[in-house]
Amino acid sequence: MKKFAKVGIFLFLVGQLINNAIAENLAPRDQMLTAEQTLADVALTRHALEDIHAGYDRYTERAVLDALWAELLSDSEEGMTRGQLYLRLSEILATIRCDHTKAEIPDDFEADRNVRPIYLPFRFKLFDDRMYVSEVAEGIPLTREDEILSIDGESVDTLARKVSQYFPVDGDTDYVKESSISDFGEFHGPAFEHFMPYLQDIASVAILSLRHKDGTEEEVIVKRLTFDDYSAITGEKRFSRNFADAVRYEPLGTDAAYLAVDTFVNYRKPVNPDKIYRPIFEKMSAEGRTKLILDLRQNGGGSNDAQQGLVRWIIKEPLQQAEAVWTLTNAIDEELKPYLSTWEKAALNPDPEWFEDIGKGYYKIVSRQAGAPDGPLIPKEDAFEGELVLLTSTDNASGVTHLLASFKAAGRGTFIGEPTGGSATGATAGIILFLNLPESGITVRVPLQRTIIANTAQFNPRLGVQPDILAADTKESFFAGKDPALDAAKRFLDIQE
Repeated sequence: MKKFAKVGIFLFLVGQLINNAIAENLAPRDQMLTAEQTLADVALTRHALEDIHAGYDRYTERAVLDALWAELLSDSEEGMTRGQLYLRLSEILATIRCDHTKAEIPDDFEADRNVRPIYLPFRFKLFDDRMYVSEVAEGIPLTREDEILSIDGESVDTLARKVSQYFPVDGDTDYVKESSISDFGEFHGPAFEHFMPYLQDIASVAILSLRHKDGTEEEVIVKRLTFDDYSAITGEKRFSRNFADAVRYEPLGTDAAYLAVDTFVNYRKPVNPDKIYRPIFEKMSAEGRTKLILDLRQNGGGSNDAQQGLVRWIIKEPLQQAEAVWTLTNAIDEELKPYLSTWEKAALNPDPEWFEDIGKGYYKIVSRQAGAPDGPLIPKEDAFEGELVLLTSTDNASGVTHLLASFKAAGRGTFIGEPTGGSATGATAGIILFLNLPESGITVRVPLQRTIIANTAQFNPRLGVQPDILAADTKESFFAGKDPALDAAKRFLDIQE
C-alpha cells in the first residue's frame, strides 16, 4: 500500500508540474473567470453605462440592449475566459453605436502580444471586402497588390464580417468599418488583427490562399509576428501623431495653397495653435493666394484648441459650433466611483448647480467649468476669406466632424472626398470616464457628455457629413499612387500648376 501511495503522490506531483507549465504558457485571454467574477464585472459595466453614458440608447432601443445584457448574464453563470468576456462586452458596446465607447484590453493582454506571434506578416487595404497586400515584412513570399482570398481556409469576406460586429461606429456610419478593419486606430493594431485572437485560436503560422496581380493563384504558409514586429512593417505606432508635427503646407500654382492637418491631438506635445497657423495664413495673404484646399482626411479629432484655432483662420463671420452639451446625470453613483477614473477629476464629484434638468432624461450643462459650450468663434482680423475646399474621408470623426458640420451648415466651403464617420449633429464624447473592471482587468470607456451641434436640421442624425463631390479611393487609385479627392479639388478650383 505504501508503494502505491508513493506512486500516487509522484503522479500527483507530475500532474501539478504539467498543470503549472500549461498555466504559465496560457495566454491571459484564456484564463478562466468564475461565475461570480464574470457576473460582477458584467453587472458593474451595465450599471455604469445605464447611469452615465450620455448616448446609451441614442441609436439603439433600450429593449435591444436589455436583451443582450440578459443573454450575457445567463452565459456568465458558467463563468468564461477573460478573452470571451472582452469579446462579449465589445459586442454590446458596438451595439450602442458610439465610436467613443470601447473596451480596452488589460495590460497583460498587451504584454502577451509582444511575445506571442499572432499578427499576419503584412499590412493590407480592404476594397469592397477584398483584401490586398499593401506592405510586407522582410522575407515573406508576398508582393504588394497580391489579393488574399482566404486565411487558414476561411474566406476574407467571412472573416471581415465576423470582426466588424465587435467594434463601434457612430449611428449608421458602417461605411467607415472597411478602413478601421485594416488601419491602426485605437485598438492594439487594426481591428482585424486586434479581434481575431478572441474569435479563434491563432497558430504561429498562417495558410494563405492568394491571387497575384497577373491572375495566378497559389497557397503559401507564412510565420506570424509579435505586435512590435508587426508595427515595424511600416513604423506605425498607436496614438503617435501630435498636432505640432501634423500640419503640412504647400503652395499650389500662382493663387492657391494646400494645407493638411492630420490630427488635432494637442495634449501630449502641447503647442499654441496660433504659432502653427499664423505663419501659414500670413504667408498665403502675402503671396495673394485666394484658393485653399484644406485636407482633413487623416484627422480623427483631438483637442478643441487646435480645432477651434484653425476655424478662426477660415471663417468669414462669427460661428457658433456647439449649441449645448448634455449629460445623463448630474451626480455619479457612489457605488461606481471606486472603479472610475478620468483626466477631469471634477467630473466624478460635480456640483448640481452646473446642470439644468431639461427633461427627456437629460441635463444641460450650464457652467463653463463643467463644459458648457463657448460663445461664437470670432474670425481672426486677417482670416482667409477666399475660396475653400475641404477634403473628407471615412477616417473623420468626433471633433473633425463637428468642424465639417459647422462649416457645411454655414455654407462655408465645398466638400470633396468620402462620407465621414462621427455624427454631424454632435458626438457622444467630451469627458470620458474609464471604468476599471476589477475581476477581468478590462477597462470600458464611458462617455459622460453629448454635444449638440448648432444649426444641424439639414443633416441625417445617424450619419456623418456627406461630401458635395464624391471622390473615393479605389483599389486602382491606391496602388497607382493617385489621389482622386485632391485631383478633383484641383479641377474644381481650376488650379494650374
